[in-house]
Amino acid sequence: MQTPNPSQDEPDDKRQVTAFVDCSTMRLGDRMACAWMAQQRHRQSGERFALIDHHPALSRDFPLPRYFGETFVDWSEAQIAAAALPEWNMGNLWLTVTNAFAAHPQAGRFETLPPAIAAQARELAAATPAGRPRILIHVLDDAPYNLARRWRRKDADALCNELRRLGAEVVVLNPASAQFIGSFERMLAEMLAADLFIGGDTGPSHVFALLCADRPQVAVYPSMLRDQQNFAAEQASLGLALPWNSLPKRPTLRVIEMKRRRTLIWRGWQPLLRRAGFFDGRDIAHQAMAELAAHAKG
Repeated sequence: MQTPNPSQDEPDDKRQVTAFVDCSTMRLGDRMACAWMAQQRHRQSGERFALIDHHPALSRDFPLPRYFGETFVDWSEAQIAAAALPEWNMGNLWLTVTNAFAAHPQAGRFETLPPAIAAQARELAAATPAGRPRILIHVLDDAPYNLARRWRRKDADALCNELRRLGAEVVVLNPASAQFIGSFERMLAEMLAADLFIGGDTGPSHVFALLCADRPQVAVYPSMLRDQQNFAAEQASLGLALPWNSLPKRPTLRVIEMKRRRTLIWRGWQPLLRRAGFFDGRDIAHQAMAELAAHAKG
């Protein structure tokens, strides 16, 4: 009696799961880059992917299968082992994704979204005063490990004040450093209710790029020249044409480069003189309103 090929008895969706990705050490922005890359492969070949995820917070609060249910399957590690799935190691994620995006500059998208989030977004939008565009801002002032990309709160305050003076309804995701106005689901609802998003080189910027690719976005970023120099040898060894960058992967994006100068910062009680990023909040407010106007015309 001939033994049947087990794969012939498997459902199609199981046969389409071709590899797993380990995202245990990926922060929120990295997860969005990973999701964009996996989604492109899924669009091209129909492949789906399992995940290993031991992140202490995001595995529970922001699991990728919850929001990208077509690309990722919610398998246990036992199922991954039983299927003998190989690992898809994306290598230097931002080099890989940057070059893949250049070849196929497609907007990503959230594939599944809990209805409660959409309902909350509608309530937030309905509460916005008529005639006032709703602008959502994430203030990046909680990145002590990278002063170049970190915002000064006073620059962000100037940005918010000028936007309000120009007639916008301003919502700040983190009114105080490292203190958000709600959960990840509240963040998604705020993004869905927003007419425009302003953020830095951090996770929420990448989330908005995939969740709301049909709405304008302003990215306030540092120069990436130093990172590009650091990864130049790896880029050459991989034969990749474009240098490293960590910009949100969406075809339309207004990028504003921060300036740098020496400034006094405090580490505990110790004052340090370091080169840090800064920007003109009033200028960015006018650029944001111009982006809104251009989007409305388009």
